[in-house]
Amino acid sequence: MHIAAVHSVFDKEALFNALAAVYDIGTPISTTFVSNGLNDTYLVKTEKGPFILRIYKKNWRSESEIRFELDLLLYLIDCGIPLSYPIARTDGELLTELDAPEGLRYAVLFTHADGKGNGDLETSRRYGHSIALLHQAMDNYVPKYERFVLDTTHLLDEPLKQILPSLKHRPDDTQFVTDLSSRLKERILDSANDSLDWGVCHGDLHGWNVFHSEDGSLTHFDFDCCGLGWRSYDLSVFLWDRVCGRSEKDELKDECWDAFIEAYVKERPLSELDLGMIPVFIAARQLWLMGLHTGNSGVWGAWQDDGYFDNKINFLKAWVKEHNL
Repeated sequence: MHIAAVHSVFDKEALFNALAAVYDIGTPISTTFVSNGLNDTYLVKTEKGPFILRIYKKNWRSESEIRFELDLLLYLIDCGIPLSYPIARTDGELLTELDAPEGLRYAVLFTHADGKGNGDLETSRRYGHSIALLHQAMDNYVPKYERFVLDTTHLLDEPLKQILPSLKHRPDDTQFVTDLSSRLKERILDSANDSLDWGVCHGDLHGWNVFHSEDGSLTHFDFDCCGLGWRSYDLSVFLWDRVCGRSEKDELKDECWDAFIEAYVKERPLSELDLGMIPVFIAARQLWLMGLHTGNSGVWGAWQDDGYFDNKINFLKAWVKEHNL
């Protein structure tokens, strides 16, 4: 009996023995399957040091979208931005095609980001300054490949389609998220007409896609959600991550965010309009995440139960009330 696969996991030893033949990384010493997230992530240690291998999931990113990300990373490295960047194979190619049971998948080897995650005031300040430099560099990037756009379709319309089937038994919440999505879309599009800052974004600046070293340096990584979008949205993700598990009024502010945004605007000023739209984009981010989780339940599992929606929607309701959205 043949049953089609939705997602498969490669044997890690066979995987790295095969890849070692096409990369100049030396002999693998140990391999670890780190994460089954948006993509599959592996840590491989060799005689030449540690590396990160990402295997993109089937139907998650197209070849063009992946090449956009990789070309952007190489451009940013040339600009002096500290980040984990793709390593070319011995034949100069960045992508490796893998024949998986579910179909063609792509693998990319990246340099390892040294350091560790840290969410204190000093690292937040340092991170904000670095993101300003990142956006400055991205201002001059000219895309060579097609990629999705971080617009209201991506942030609101598509996620809502994924969320609503899971809320059929919660009519009040169905109405709430539907109405909220409509209001947010209207606010964003109205403000966009007034020239919100637009350009290439990281797309996932939640503060844990950067590692800090003891010497004060940092390394950015995981640009898998990058694309053209509003810079207010890009910045909002940092504050969203800090507060998205909270629902009490006195918990919806954060001093690390204050340090982050103060350092950012000192290096790269933002208009009052851009700053004022950040609460709107935080609500949009929460809806986007709910759509991401429900939309990937076929691979990750359908753990989006009533407790999940209670938590996510309670935050949204508190945030909407606090910011009059």
